[in-house]
Amino acid sequence: MFILGEYHYSRGMGRYICIYYGSFMRLFSHYTEDRLKARLRETLLHEFTHHLESLAGEKGLEIQDAIDLEKYRRRYKKPSQ
Repeated sequence: MFILGEYHYSRGMGRYICIYYGSFMRLFSHYTEDRLKARLRETLLHEFTHHLESLAGEKGLEIQDAIDLEKYRRRYKKPSQ
């Protein structure tokens, strides 16, 4: 599993989005420039939605991300666990 981006909020640093270059390059280095830009745009929009929801006191996308992560964990859970 790779993290492509994260939305952060802290009192000291404020609100910001981190995009992880290494994850993008590991997953999408074979993409054309246009496809790579589209994937980056998709990730930025996702993280910006987290930002807007945090300003509005909403957690819909955060909840959906947690559901998706749990589905991923169940799908790839090792048999011994």
